[in-house]
Amino acid sequence: MKATTAAHALLAAGHNAHLDPALNMLATSDGDRDAALRYLGHLAERVAAAETGSQVAEVLTEIAAPANGLLPLTREVVARAALAARTLEGTAPSGEPDPIDRLLEITDSMSRAAQAILHARNHAARAPQKAPTPPPSTPQPRATRRP
Repeated sequence: MKATTAAHALLAAGHNAHLDPALNMLATSDGDRDAALRYLGHLAERVAAAETGSQVAEVLTEIAAPANGLLPLTREVVARAALAARTLEGTAPSGEPDPIDRLLEITDSMSRAAQAILHARNHAARAPQKAPTPPPSTPQPRATRRP
């Protein structure tokens, strides 16, 4: 229970916290899906609140990182689904477009999209950082001239 509480406190404070599902005392049958949806919502909030290019780059890295980014992992799931469907279904009747082939083409597009996102991430990371806004100055009273 302590691990669950700590992970949720870190998430609420805006930090990344990945808790092993075996340790999550609040897990439900749909817990993984709910956690994924919360994570995507958290990424959207982070990018909406970003004030620097490096903050945007951090989110783009989480989306497209080659080993564990969301898009490459999703691409892997789609590719495996296409291969599994091909094994179960066989080949499409001739003359008809094959939706499994189209699915495999989409995985190639997902790979290209991940590369484009990483390119954009690198560009965002090099963007000049936003200068901190100075606090508003207190107006000084005008000096009164006396003759």
